Amino acid sequence: MKLLRSLDRAVYRGERVAAASLFLLMSLVMFASVLHRVFSRPEGKLSGALLGLLEKLGVQADPATIHGPVSLGLNLFLAWMLCALALRTAERAQRFSVPQALLYGAGVAAALAGLVKLLLVVAPNGLVWAPVISLTCMLWVGFLGASMATYEKRHLALEMGEKLWRGRALTVARALAWFTAAAVSLFLLVLSFLSISEHYAGWTVNHLSGNLLPTSIPKWVVFLIFPYTFIVMSLRFFGQMKPDANEEKAA
Repeated sequence: MKLLRSLDRAVYRGERVAAASLFLLMSLVMFASVLHRVFSRPEGKLSGALLGLLEKLGVQADPATIHGPVSLGLNLFLAWMLCALALRTAERAQRFSVPQALLYGAGVAAALAGLVKLLLVVAPNGLVWAPVISLTCMLWVGFLGASMATYEKRHLALEMGEKLWRGRALTVARALAWFTAAAVSLFLLVLSFLSISEHYAGWTVNHLSGNLLPTSIPKWVVFLIFPYTFIVMSLRFFGQMKPDANEEKAA
């Protein structure tokens, strides 16, 4: 029993690492996609607002100049000021002085501008695969979270039973609740295997229709999170049918 609990604890820790890593990947991918869409536009909102202001003031300005070098200079200046402000107000033992914040902020702003430029060069057509990858990561994070909630006994808990029964009746009610949850998980496990088998059969016939377009990731590979989650949840529900020593004492 101790070996099984240690194994379950190791699986739980692995799930936490995987969920955190996928959440970070999802955030970085969407952030990069948004950056690309914003900075790849030929006409930015800031330069457009500046051009409109100049027109209202009666100043004739070249749109190409405003949307080009002027817009670049304004964006770099704003990035510099924001980075310097962030460094200046950062909570640390010894705060940066104004000259230090301006100096380091310039370096950070230059590095960010370089990364954005590199992104535009490496992916000139944009990150068309970003939404698919982000949704896939969200799917996995959600189901890993459900599995972790089962380990923490926070998923499908019979809270009302603790207010209706006491002693032996409460133990039986809890065991019945965990058994029902495990049975439902096993039923969903069977359905997930049937679904993956169907997607795998379609993928073997035509890889293109069986992939998550515009990527080359097969759908059945993404859906493997379903049987994993349901089999782990069902095992944990079955394991929770028998109360531990603390629960028996409290009952």
